Amino acid sequence: MQNLARFSFWKQIFIALLFYVICSSIGVLLSPHGIAKLAVQEGKEFQYWDAIHYVNLGFNPQCQAFYPLWSQINRLFAPENPLVGLRYAFILCNILFVLSLPILLYVLRKVIKSESLSFITLILYVVNPNSIFHSIGYTESLFSLWAIISVVALLFSNSVFWNVILAVSMILMSVSRPSLVQLLFASSSAIFCVFLGSHFRSETHSKTREWKKYTIPAGLIAICAIVGYSIYGIYCLLSTGNFWTPFKAQVEWGRTLQLRPLFLLFPRSLLNDLHGLYFPFILLFLVVILIYFHTKDQKISLYVPKHPLLWITLFYPPIAILIYSIRYWLLAKAGKLTPQSVTSSIFQLQTNYVFFFCLFICIANAAIGFLAASGYLYSLARFVFATPFFFIAFGMVIGHLDSPKTREFLYGCILVSALGLIEQWYRWGNNRWVG
Repeated sequence: MQNLARFSFWKQIFIALLFYVICSSIGVLLSPHGIAKLAVQEGKEFQYWDAIHYVNLGFNPQCQAFYPLWSQINRLFAPENPLVGLRYAFILCNILFVLSLPILLYVLRKVIKSESLSFITLILYVVNPNSIFHSIGYTESLFSLWAIISVVALLFSNSVFWNVILAVSMILMSVSRPSLVQLLFASSSAIFCVFLGSHFRSETHSKTREWKKYTIPAGLIAICAIVGYSIYGIYCLLSTGNFWTPFKAQVEWGRTLQLRPLFLLFPRSLLNDLHGLYFPFILLFLVVILIYFHTKDQKISLYVPKHPLLWITLFYPPIAILIYSIRYWLLAKAGKLTPQSVTSSIFQLQTNYVFFFCLFICIANAAIGFLAASGYLYSLARFVFATPFFFIAFGMVIGHLDSPKTREFLYGCILVSALGLIEQWYRWGNNRWVG
């Protein structure tokens, strides 16, 4: 994968999609019932989990935990038959997924500044195991399209036109799937971090300008998230007598706020859910540490695994954290860690609202999945990794830490992700849980 930047924009899109098709095809072909399931798409074997519920909601609208926009859009194209409607949902979400990729690559190139790293990040997004949800009739493709458009709007936050686009995309996100709490948390937390970052920057003008130019977008996100939910909430009020019926439905599913520390070790679901719980916080911790040392103009001693096999511990984050902490302590005690200067470009993240907004969306989803889980962490990874927010934030960090070792790590991530995607399609073909 050398000289990745030589590929044209559209070639990179094509290659990323080719990776996805190859992984999906291998998984389906390996599954004993995968081909039959794809071919029929109308029988009970194709009624995969929540996908059929979204279709049924289009034909029989009612207030529940499932949000309405995806169902109603699919209803515009599907005939009066839920099983045939599922076929249309399958086709439509794949079309939306493909249409969103050029916009995402444009965003990645804007925020990462390296065409090769942008391409690698795009591939990571396309072949991560949870990208299967862009193809099986769920809301991820539609929600991700609004999400990417909203990030584009944030990149041009000084424009009235793009602020209007931001407002519309936030409303549409809020009626596509549960996102009210996440958007409120991310918008406020991001502006707070930019305010702190502006305060600690040395340039006087940055202290007064950087955070102020994001107050309008942050306010728009919060207001429009409330407006978007209110559209559905008012419908729920009129039909069920309760403005908060979607939240009540979550409680009826067994979701209650409670601290369950055992989930930090045992997700009781797919291992990928544990990655969704840990990785956003690990990324935030890394960025905060780097920014702190850069602000203090101090060198930092980091332990970076030299043996490739040590990266395998990331399969189980608690073990990785334990091993890396012990190794760091032993090497630091022996004086074998060499202090290094923090890359000077890291200060760009210090007041980057887009970065913090994307990352805090993921943190909110991880925290909600952890605190409100009903006996397991089901679907946590889907909410973190099946949308582009994490990969935009991750790509922005990697862009400031680029090195041969970083590239090797990213290539390893692509390989592991591709194998995970193959397994997901294999599981889907056998009608097993994929998240």
